[in-house]
Amino acid sequence: MKIIKILPYGFLGNLQSIAALIGFKPFEYRENTVLLLEPYDVHGEVIPGLVKYLLDLGYNVDVIISMTGRGRNDTSLFSSFEKNDKVRVKSMAGYKINRLLRTSPLKHYKHIIINSFYDKDINFYKVDLFKLKPVCMLHNPNITEPYFKTNKIISLVKMDCINREPPLVVNSHYFGDITKSNKSETTTFIAFNSKNLFRRNLHLLFRACDALYKKKINNFCVKIIGKGIAIPPVYRDNFLVFESLNFKQMFDEVSKSDFLLGLIDAASVEYANKASGSFQLSYGFSKPIILHSKFGGNSGFTNDNSVLHDSNDSLASAMENCINMSENDYSLMVAELEKTEKQLYKDSLNNLKRAMEEDL
Repeated sequence: MKIIKILPYGFLGNLQSIAALIGFKPFEYRENTVLLLEPYDVHGEVIPGLVKYLLDLGYNVDVIISMTGRGRNDTSLFSSFEKNDKVRVKSMAGYKINRLLRTSPLKHYKHIIINSFYDKDINFYKVDLFKLKPVCMLHNPNITEPYFKTNKIISLVKMDCINREPPLVVNSHYFGDITKSNKSETTTFIAFNSKNLFRRNLHLLFRACDALYKKKINNFCVKIIGKGIAIPPVYRDNFLVFESLNFKQMFDEVSKSDFLLGLIDAASVEYANKASGSFQLSYGFSKPIILHSKFGGNSGFTNDNSVLHDSNDSLASAMENCINMSENDYSLMVAELEKTEKQLYKDSLNNLKRAMEEDL
């Protein structure tokens, strides 16, 4: 196979000095390769699924990911690709990614994909997106940048946007090959902690547990991942708290659980038009999600493949239904979720291919 080194834009004979300037040793480039960039230290959980789609489409994949130590991203995201020589990963600060994009047209790559696209993005200062023509993953609908109106924009769920049609949906939810498991003898839920109550509101869980305790229901376990709201001691017999896990450890805990708790407050109306990381984990691990019904419409969750409830106060009843759910009913729900996931994967694969091939 022919090996080509990436040459920085305007290269006139001093590759080493330019590489030192941007703090990046170029990949030895193989033909038919896609460059996948994450300039922020978040949204890393989306990247493995994009890598999987690109591999299925027949590409080699070079990944550059920002890892500052302050965010969630870490190299364990790519543990499922460790033995795959078609995937290569490097870490780089966001400002160095900016320098790279301004220093080189990356013309030898078949395509470029940017995993997080925001408005007035400092990481793309003076970067000519119309020249690079990257496919950009949208995480919020309120974008005013001109490139937002091109055909190169994708989103994790159907997202209504101002002044343009909804982007193509590319739902990225691959986290490695999973092993199916039966419902646990003690029903196990998993939830994610956050100080941002509009993102996840653990107080909903506390109130639900109080209601369950009043009914003498305590045969359940809740795993809490991450730092955020302090967990009151009253719940210690039913809660397992993991304050700091890397992605691989987190994925292991999800795989050993029965249900995901979305914990999106009914007041968080923005999530009716955007994705939550819990949505991706539900599909990726075939774990039914417990979710307020107003957030099921754009994400593909229904009463057949998940556990929807109609108010914040009905979370306790939803959890009780999960605790009492038979093994057979649980298996049927998981089967419906897997059916939805397979169609979603197929549609997303085709949409990513289309986005890469589309002109602006």
